[in-house]
Amino acid sequence: MASPVPVYKLQSFPRHEPNALFYMTKLEKLVQEFKGIDKPHSHTFYLLMWIYQGSGTHTIDFRTYDIAAQQLYFLTPGQVHSWHLSTDIQGFNLFFDANFFRSRFAGRLHQYPFFHSHQHQPLLEVTDQHELFHDLFRYAYAEYEHSQPNRAEVFLSFVHLMLEIANRLYNQQRSGTEPQLYDRIRQYEDLLEQQFLTVREVSAYADQMNLTPNYLNHVCKKVLGKTASQLWHERVIIEAQRLLTHTAQSVKEIGFQLGFDDPSYFVRFFKKNTRQTPAEFRQGLLLNR
Repeated sequence: MASPVPVYKLQSFPRHEPNALFYMTKLEKLVQEFKGIDKPHSHTFYLLMWIYQGSGTHTIDFRTYDIAAQQLYFLTPGQVHSWHLSTDIQGFNLFFDANFFRSRFAGRLHQYPFFHSHQHQPLLEVTDQHELFHDLFRYAYAEYEHSQPNRAEVFLSFVHLMLEIANRLYNQQRSGTEPQLYDRIRQYEDLLEQQFLTVREVSAYADQMNLTPNYLNHVCKKVLGKTASQLWHERVIIEAQRLLTHTAQSVKEIGFQLGFDDPSYFVRFFKKNTRQTPAEFRQGLLLNR
């Protein structure tokens, strides 16, 4: 019933330079040049999308956000997204490979709250500093378009500035969260991303973090209001929804792929977490097309 969701590399985009670890274009230009870019797809790279005019909707991993001016979206490799944009849309898309950023800033990429998390909104509503962000994107685009000396270094500096300023604003909206507890959440989510298909016990994740299961649960409840088990459940559900949406595999096959030996248990698990069966979820997709 569905074809696999496309996974785009930097090389997939018009006029990408061979071996370059970064790419930038105007959003309205991308929409015109890349047929089907509005359909569900994922990337092998990180993405920043700055909107300064227009409207529409942007769906990221089955959550839909209303597009408006002065918004900054963040996407992590592997996330599936699609959009419906108004004809007057204007903005910038900036893509970069993880190694491009890590070449100077090592582990900093994993410390940003808007990346690598299924629990935090991949969107920043910019109010007071929208002119600053708009200038940063304009200057970065000018740098990208012109081959000046040390172009990659200067472009990386712009990316770093964008992420650091966005991080400050984003953290202001997360008032009350203790930094060390949030770091624990990020560590747990990183482990989940790598192992959710094979490691199902919270105690196994806690061991890897040198924590007790009770303390890991305490951290999750305090920061997110959810148990550690709930976070694992939600990660499995996202993967199930992706497979139901973008593959023709049967519900039974998807259940096996996700580690459920009993298909009926997978159906009960899915319904408990989404209030509908996998078949109902898939049928809803057909009705909404």
